[in-house]
Amino acid sequence: MDKLLGTGNTLFDYLLVLLVYGAMYLLIRNANRRVELNFRKTFWILYVGWGYGVFIGNYLFYLIGIMSFLPWLNNAFHTLIWIGLCLSFLYAGCYRKPIIEQVALFVIFSFIVKVAERMILGTWELDNFFGIDGNWAYIIGWSCMDGLYPFISIVGLRLVSRVSIGVVVPKM
Repeated sequence: MDKLLGTGNTLFDYLLVLLVYGAMYLLIRNANRRVELNFRKTFWILYVGWGYGVFIGNYLFYLIGIMSFLPWLNNAFHTLIWIGLCLSFLYAGCYRKPIIEQVALFVIFSFIVKVAERMILGTWELDNFFGIDGNWAYIIGWSCMDGLYPFISIVGLRLVSRVSIGVVVPKM
Protein backbone atom coordinates (compact mmCIF):
# COMPACT_ATOMS: atom_id res chain seq x y z
CA MET A 1 0.00 0.00 0.00
CA ASP A 2 2.99 2.31 0.58
CA LYS A 3 3.81 2.27 -3.15
CA LEU A 4 0.23 3.29 -3.97
CA LEU A 5 -0.54 5.89 -1.28
CA GLY A 6 2.82 6.58 0.36
CA THR A 7 3.94 5.73 3.86
CA GLY A 8 1.26 6.66 6.39
CA ASN A 9 -1.02 8.34 3.84
CA THR A 10 -4.75 7.72 3.71
CA LEU A 11 -7.45 8.41 1.17
CA PHE A 12 -8.43 11.38 3.34
CA ASP A 13 -4.96 12.85 2.70
CA TYR A 14 -5.61 12.56 -1.02
CA LEU A 15 -8.97 14.26 -0.58
CA LEU A 16 -7.08 17.18 0.99
CA VAL A 17 -4.74 17.26 -2.02
CA LEU A 18 -7.77 17.36 -4.32
CA LEU A 19 -9.11 20.28 -2.29
CA VAL A 20 -5.83 22.13 -2.84
CA TYR A 21 -6.05 21.44 -6.59
CA GLY A 22 -9.65 22.68 -6.52
CA ALA A 23 -8.64 25.88 -4.74
CA MET A 24 -5.85 26.49 -7.25
CA TYR A 25 -8.28 25.82 -10.11
CA LEU A 26 -10.66 28.44 -8.69
CA LEU A 27 -7.84 30.97 -8.65
CA ILE A 28 -6.85 30.06 -12.21
CA ARG A 29 -10.47 30.15 -13.37
CA ASN A 30 -10.94 33.59 -11.84
CA ALA A 31 -8.75 35.02 -14.61
CA ASN A 32 -10.15 32.81 -17.37
CA ARG A 33 -13.69 31.44 -17.19
CA ARG A 34 -13.41 28.78 -19.90
CA VAL A 35 -11.24 27.37 -22.64
CA GLU A 36 -11.84 29.31 -25.85
CA LEU A 37 -13.60 27.28 -28.54
CA ASN A 38 -10.64 27.55 -30.92
CA PHE A 39 -8.27 26.30 -28.17
CA ARG A 40 -10.21 23.23 -27.04
CA LYS A 41 -8.46 20.75 -29.32
CA THR A 42 -5.13 22.25 -28.28
CA PHE A 43 -6.15 21.96 -24.62
CA TRP A 44 -6.76 18.20 -24.97
CA ILE A 45 -3.49 17.73 -26.86
CA LEU A 46 -1.70 19.48 -23.99
CA TYR A 47 -3.58 17.36 -21.45
CA VAL A 48 -2.50 14.09 -23.06
CA GLY A 49 1.07 15.20 -23.75
CA TRP A 50 1.72 16.72 -20.35
CA GLY A 51 -0.42 14.45 -18.20
CA TYR A 52 0.79 11.13 -19.48
CA GLY A 53 4.27 12.29 -20.48
CA VAL A 54 5.06 13.66 -17.03
CA PHE A 55 3.54 10.59 -15.33
CA ILE A 56 6.09 8.43 -17.11
CA GLY A 57 8.83 11.05 -16.78
CA ASN A 58 8.43 11.36 -13.01
CA TYR A 59 8.98 7.63 -12.59
CA LEU A 60 11.96 7.62 -14.95
CA PHE A 61 13.46 10.61 -13.09
CA TYR A 62 13.03 8.66 -9.84
CA LEU A 63 14.81 5.65 -11.35
CA ILE A 64 17.80 7.75 -12.39
CA GLY A 65 17.87 9.51 -9.02
CA ILE A 66 16.93 13.11 -9.78
CA MET A 67 13.45 12.92 -8.24
CA SER A 68 12.03 11.38 -5.12
CA PHE A 69 9.52 8.57 -5.56
CA LEU A 70 5.96 9.81 -5.91
CA PRO A 71 3.54 7.13 -4.72
CA TRP A 72 1.48 5.97 -7.66
CA LEU A 73 -1.74 7.72 -6.61
CA ASN A 74 0.16 10.96 -5.94
CA ASN A 75 1.89 10.71 -9.32
CA ALA A 76 -1.44 10.06 -11.06
CA PHE A 77 -3.20 12.94 -9.28
CA HIS A 78 -0.26 15.30 -9.75
CA THR A 79 0.22 14.58 -13.44
CA LEU A 80 -3.27 13.81 -14.73
CA ILE A 81 -5.30 16.24 -12.61
CA TRP A 82 -2.89 19.01 -11.63
CA ILE A 83 -0.55 19.17 -14.64
CA GLY A 84 -2.88 17.72 -17.28
CA LEU A 85 -6.11 19.51 -16.41
CA CYS A 86 -5.26 22.48 -14.20
CA LEU A 87 -2.01 23.65 -15.78
CA SER A 88 -3.37 23.10 -19.29
CA PHE A 89 -6.36 25.25 -18.28
CA LEU A 90 -3.95 27.86 -16.93
CA TYR A 91 -2.08 27.84 -20.24
CA ALA A 92 -5.32 28.13 -22.21
CA GLY A 93 -6.02 31.33 -20.32
CA CYS A 94 -2.57 32.91 -20.36
CA TYR A 95 -0.92 31.89 -23.62
CA ARG A 96 -1.41 35.39 -25.05
CA LYS A 97 0.24 37.10 -22.08
CA PRO A 98 3.94 38.03 -22.10
CA ILE A 99 6.10 34.93 -21.76
CA ILE A 100 7.69 36.12 -18.50
CA GLU A 101 4.23 36.41 -16.94
CA GLN A 102 3.33 32.92 -18.13
CA VAL A 103 6.54 31.51 -16.63
CA ALA A 104 5.89 33.30 -13.33
CA LEU A 105 2.34 31.93 -13.13
CA PHE A 106 3.51 28.37 -13.70
CA VAL A 107 6.33 28.65 -11.16
CA ILE A 108 4.07 30.18 -8.50
CA PHE A 109 1.19 27.74 -8.88
CA SER A 110 3.55 24.76 -9.07
CA PHE A 111 5.38 25.88 -5.95
CA ILE A 112 2.13 26.16 -3.98
CA VAL A 113 1.02 22.68 -5.04
CA LYS A 114 4.39 21.06 -4.32
CA VAL A 115 4.53 22.62 -0.85
CA ALA A 116 0.96 21.41 -0.18
CA GLU A 117 1.79 17.87 -1.35
CA ARG A 118 4.94 17.95 0.79
CA MET A 119 2.96 19.01 3.86
CA ILE A 120 0.02 16.65 3.31
CA LEU A 121 1.62 13.56 1.76
CA GLY A 122 5.27 13.91 2.71
CA THR A 123 6.34 13.69 -0.93
CA TRP A 124 8.79 15.98 -2.75
CA GLU A 125 11.23 15.08 0.03
CA LEU A 126 14.56 14.79 -1.80
CA ASP A 127 17.29 16.84 -0.13
CA ASN A 128 18.92 18.35 -3.22
CA PHE A 129 18.21 19.70 -6.67
CA PHE A 130 20.99 18.82 -9.11
CA GLY A 131 23.66 19.27 -6.44
CA ILE A 132 22.09 22.24 -4.66
CA ASP A 133 21.54 21.05 -1.09
CA GLY A 134 18.25 21.28 0.75
CA ASN A 135 14.65 20.23 0.38
CA TRP A 136 13.62 23.80 -0.38
CA ALA A 137 16.12 23.82 -3.26
CA TYR A 138 14.45 20.64 -4.54
CA ILE A 139 10.91 22.06 -4.33
CA ILE A 140 11.88 25.46 -5.74
CA GLY A 141 14.01 23.87 -8.45
CA TRP A 142 11.24 21.62 -9.75
CA SER A 143 8.76 24.50 -9.50
CA CYS A 144 11.09 26.58 -11.67
CA MET A 145 11.33 23.68 -14.11
CA ASP A 146 7.53 23.77 -14.34
CA GLY A 147 7.96 27.36 -15.50
CA LEU A 148 9.24 25.88 -18.76
CA TYR A 149 5.70 24.64 -19.53
CA PRO A 150 4.95 27.53 -21.95
CA PHE A 151 8.20 27.06 -23.90
CA ILE A 152 7.91 23.29 -24.14
CA SER A 153 4.23 23.56 -25.06
CA ILE A 154 4.98 25.90 -27.97
CA VAL A 155 7.59 23.49 -29.34
CA GLY A 156 5.30 20.48 -28.88
CA LEU A 157 2.32 22.23 -30.44
CA ARG A 158 4.41 23.28 -33.44
CA LEU A 159 5.28 19.63 -34.00
CA VAL A 160 1.68 18.44 -33.57
CA SER A 161 0.37 21.18 -35.88
CA ARG A 162 2.36 19.60 -38.72
CA VAL A 163 0.16 16.50 -38.58
CA SER A 164 -3.10 17.86 -37.17
CA ILE A 165 -5.38 20.67 -38.31
CA GLY A 166 -6.82 23.19 -35.86
CA VAL A 167 -4.00 23.25 -33.33
CA VAL A 168 -3.31 26.69 -31.88
CA VAL A 169 0.42 27.38 -31.81
CA PRO A 170 1.11 30.37 -29.55
CA LYS A 171 3.90 32.78 -30.37
CA MET A 172 6.81 33.34 -28.05
